[in-house]
Amino acid sequence: MSQFLGAAPLSVKVSSFRAPFDATDADLIIHTSDDAKFAVHKIFLAVASPLLKRFLLSGSSSPCPPFEGLVLKCDGDHAIIKLEEDAQTTERVLQYCYPFSNPVFSNLNDVQAVLEMMKKFGMKGLMNRVKGSLVQQAFLDDQPLRVFAIAYRYGLEDEARIAAKYTVRQPFFAPYVEELEHIPASVYHRLLQYHRKCSVAACSLTADFSWFPGFASRWVWFQCDDCVHHPLSWPLSDGKIYEVNTWFIEFMERARNALRERPCSKVVTDPFLIAECLEAASGCLTCRPAAFLDLSVFIGEHFTSEIERAIDTVELDIPF
Repeated sequence: MSQFLGAAPLSVKVSSFRAPFDATDADLIIHTSDDAKFAVHKIFLAVASPLLKRFLLSGSSSPCPPFEGLVLKCDGDHAIIKLEEDAQTTERVLQYCYPFSNPVFSNLNDVQAVLEMMKKFGMKGLMNRVKGSLVQQAFLDDQPLRVFAIAYRYGLEDEARIAAKYTVRQPFFAPYVEELEHIPASVYHRLLQYHRKCSVAACSLTADFSWFPGFASRWVWFQCDDCVHHPLSWPLSDGKIYEVNTWFIEFMERARNALRERPCSKVVTDPFLIAECLEAASGCLTCRPAAFLDLSVFIGEHFTSEIERAIDTVELDIPF
């Protein structure tokens, strides 16, 4: 082993550029605000952004059109620009510029940062590829107001309309989100109006049973004569008028109160909303064996879908 004692230590050359943006034939080096470096090809940026194309081809330190704080320098065969954006945002935008797979976003802040950078450099085509990430189901379920405000801010009309429908699943005055600072107060006001109109449309279903299916009279709350009936009788789609058990009407009244605040089908499936009326029904020998099944069919196959249809008739009156 003595023959190796005098051998020079192995050395591995590590690129200072972030892979996969470390090509040796790149003609542009990008420096980010946090000192990361990307070796890229001008052609991909030029195709993605007509504004950057004019800037890169100008060969001048005075860009046209001007980008504040952005200067083009030359170092041998490479052009160099330093961006105000950080490495993570820059890398994701570059992934869209190159024929790579789209990046995966785990939070809305990252989506918004990418959209802002693309807007800055006029990458409208790429912004259309990002919009699918904005309306991920997890974002719509948990943060629909943020999704709406971001979509409106960047002119993504379809995504804003999708998000608006999810905002009604939250209370009328949802918690403040900072993205509201970037949209007009008039737009937020119209969104609240949309919420209120959805409430009216959904609540109307609890006071008019004419939308019930043709076989509705077979449900136990119309058939049972042993329970206390509600003072009012109710017409169904068959043109006949029926007495209704009080426990069912009380369920519909509780549903109305829930829909007034959150007009969406999910609220009427809340077990706590259903439990009270089932408890009342369990005291009746006629209702007890049938109430759960009939109510499950009514809610799961009819009430929820009718609520969604009612909401779909409400127009989101917001100019884009």
